[in-house]
Amino acid sequence: MLRKGRVPLRLGTFCVLVVLGNGTALPAWADPPEAKEEKPDFPKLEEVVKDHVESKGFLPLYYNEKDDHLLAVIPKKMVGKNFLMATSIAAGPDYAGWQWGHRVVQWREIGKKLVLVEPDLRYKSGGDSEVADVIRRTYRDRIVLSTPIVTKRGEDPVIDLDKVFKSDVFGLAQVFGGKMDAGLSRWTERKVFVQNVELSLDAAMMQEHGGTLVEVHYSLSELSESDYKPRVADDRIGYFLTAKKDWARPHEDKTLFDRYIHRWRLRKAEPDREVSDVQPDDQIVFYIEKTVPVRYRRYVREGILGWNKAFEKAGLRNAIAVRQQSDQQFADYDPEDVRYNFFRWIVSGRSFAMGPSRANPLTGQILDADIIMDDSMVRVWMARYAQQSAKGPAAEYDPQLEEFLSRNPQWRFIPLEERLLPESTSYAGVDQSWEPELLKKLAQMNPNICTYASGKAHELAFGCAVLEAAGAGDRREEFIGQMIREVVTHEVGHTLGLRHNFKASSWLPLEEIMRNTDADKPTCASVMDYTPAMFAVDAKNQANFIGTSIGPYDEWAIEYGYRVPDKGQNEQEMLKTIAARAAQAGLDYATDEDAGALGPDPLVNLYDNGDDPIKFAKQRMEMVQALQKNITDWAVKDGESYTELRKQFDQLLFEFGRCARFAARLVGGQYVHRDHKGDPDARPPFVMVPAARQREALDFVIDHVLSDRAFTFDPGLLNKLAPGRWRHWDSDTYDSTLEYPVHDRIAATQYWVLFHLTNPFTINRLYDAELKVPAGEEAVTVPELLYRTTKAVWSELTGSLEDRKFTDREPFISSLRRGLQRQHLRIMLNILLSDPGASMPADAHAVVRAALKGLSAQIGDVLEQGTKLDPYTHSHLDECKSRIDKALEAEFKL
Repeated sequence: MLRKGRVPLRLGTFCVLVVLGNGTALPAWADPPEAKEEKPDFPKLEEVVKDHVESKGFLPLYYNEKDDHLLAVIPKKMVGKNFLMATSIAAGPDYAGWQWGHRVVQWREIGKKLVLVEPDLRYKSGGDSEVADVIRRTYRDRIVLSTPIVTKRGEDPVIDLDKVFKSDVFGLAQVFGGKMDAGLSRWTERKVFVQNVELSLDAAMMQEHGGTLVEVHYSLSELSESDYKPRVADDRIGYFLTAKKDWARPHEDKTLFDRYIHRWRLRKAEPDREVSDVQPDDQIVFYIEKTVPVRYRRYVREGILGWNKAFEKAGLRNAIAVRQQSDQQFADYDPEDVRYNFFRWIVSGRSFAMGPSRANPLTGQILDADIIMDDSMVRVWMARYAQQSAKGPAAEYDPQLEEFLSRNPQWRFIPLEERLLPESTSYAGVDQSWEPELLKKLAQMNPNICTYASGKAHELAFGCAVLEAAGAGDRREEFIGQMIREVVTHEVGHTLGLRHNFKASSWLPLEEIMRNTDADKPTCASVMDYTPAMFAVDAKNQANFIGTSIGPYDEWAIEYGYRVPDKGQNEQEMLKTIAARAAQAGLDYATDEDAGALGPDPLVNLYDNGDDPIKFAKQRMEMVQALQKNITDWAVKDGESYTELRKQFDQLLFEFGRCARFAARLVGGQYVHRDHKGDPDARPPFVMVPAARQREALDFVIDHVLSDRAFTFDPGLLNKLAPGRWRHWDSDTYDSTLEYPVHDRIAATQYWVLFHLTNPFTINRLYDAELKVPAGEEAVTVPELLYRTTKAVWSELTGSLEDRKFTDREPFISSLRRGLQRQHLRIMLNILLSDPGASMPADAHAVVRAALKGLSAQIGDVLEQGTKLDPYTHSHLDECKSRIDKALEAEFKL
């Protein structure tokens, strides 16, 4: 055994360390320290804190206002103890009010330094098991930073907080494109309380030529011990969770993980009663910030308190309370302070709302939550639908689709303007990629990102357009109020620990949803879905615009997360009984990773409604077409620019295309369930969409989208689609292209339906389904889909040319159909020229080759009657046949 002060030995290539009396580790080749005369290690406290003012509390502070210098005393009893460090952006462009992450950290004293260490909490210690020592040696803590101890107050180290927090400990500067300049950054707030310290820094985020001031809020708080008991997660019910890996589990266990849901600590004030008020100290209190417009405070309050219904059913009365901040009441409460939960109103110019929370990574207990809503959401501003229509499903936050398109750019639709003028944007001075890029950055820290209010901005704009067209503008305030309440309820759900549930909207038939007039009756199984507002064709028959009440899934989820076991009741048995109801109507659950354009379940969508995607698409698309007929009358008023007409036209085209894609997803679809074996009425994990439904969906999109009938517009209307001409910073009304590219807009709408029918995910699912559908039952096959789609897109080739005369103005194949055929041909040729079996079955590749070979022959037959064809059609078909033949030849040689 090595003794203190003994010289370490060198053994081969290994380094042996010895710990000296002061706790410092020395490498094996270092000489022992020479004996020195004892001297004070640090300057005197009074010298260091001269001209500083002290603030007493959790971490005593010393601040020098003249030099903007901040010192902190770290009590000796806190060294080596876990505490919570959280960051928020209190002020700054685009991100004001955002929580930016939190972590459990410790201060450790090493020599003359304090080291901020983040323990690796993902792994359990192993206790006294055989592998405990291996776990400790394998999974080590991470050093966040180190800072010199500038002096001591008794035994308590004193450190320079300028060196800690003006160094950008959380890496925020990268978000703003630069580095934090410590010399230009200034402290704006320093508050010390009994259990926490709240600091705000006006941080200078510097780029090459100038910079941005961003107010960053740091919160350091005690992680007090309590009798909180973590609750295990269940995959049938959607909660955010904390996962810990336990290598000490028996080898026969089916998982190494302990998974705990995120939830608040709520206890009954009267444990023996079936329904009891929560203990006063446990009540979840939300403060509505005084910045929230008075006219909307009612809806915010109702949205927050609406969850008490679910808690009371779970045996907890008055679980949530609301307080209104004013200049007199709660005026000194800070939204960034982790002791308070706030609903905040911000004006970043971006349409969103978020309901993040901070949970103890050790237990999953929620400690703090703040909701922010951006003012732009309720301003009913018009989104950039020209860009969104071109991007199709990629306009939404869909990581899987974005990854696929990034790796396979041949599947991406690129609008005409981008092809001709790559550096141009439709709206000068506006970053078109703001939200997707931001969400990518946020997702690196928190994968549970909510983008609900961004889509709600479209729903508000669309709804106000419908009301305007119907002459029901007097209901606009009611409409906006319902939408705010519903978004607030959704975001509060997140702060309670709940994840999204994108299957909840498929609970009820569309007809029942649209005739509901009871505000307290749910029309969606969960407010954690993204649901659209619904509108009657006749405004006189308008019921509720949107369901604002929590649904059966919400009540079920809250019961699982918060019900307190009765005296003597086993908690695990109670939870098992609750979760086993998963197959009941209204309790289906599918979340973010289940959603997206490439997912298998056609009932898992954002902004769909009802149990029948075809009915919803039909109702919505017919409404769009009705609005388009008299759009000039309602979309632009006397004295206004015709650019308002262009905005509304683009919005309607976007809505038309999005709803068509919902129907298209039935083709190749599979209903996905999370039921466990043994659950009452348990369903299989996968159920194929019946072949008849798939064919019905294919017929629907062929008739409504893959034809030119849906895109017959009055020339007078098209000539009034004026561009926005306000060219300045962050302009919301500027189009770099003056003329309206009608063919390109329609091509984008049709392309994304084709994409859903022919992408590798759909084709692979159809191919595998042939083995999953029992013998004797009908199944839609890959040849059926590809041949039917090809026949529909090229239907003119089977028509007769006899006794017909075609001209440039009245061609055999219209310009819109020619555009569709080129899009289809591009997809088919991309598949043909790819390696068989690389992205879809080799059999599918062979079917595509056969389909193209037959298509070439059909085109050839028509071209033989070339004297009857108009120049447009003849040139188009001749070019298409040439491309097919050359691709077939090239592919054959390969």
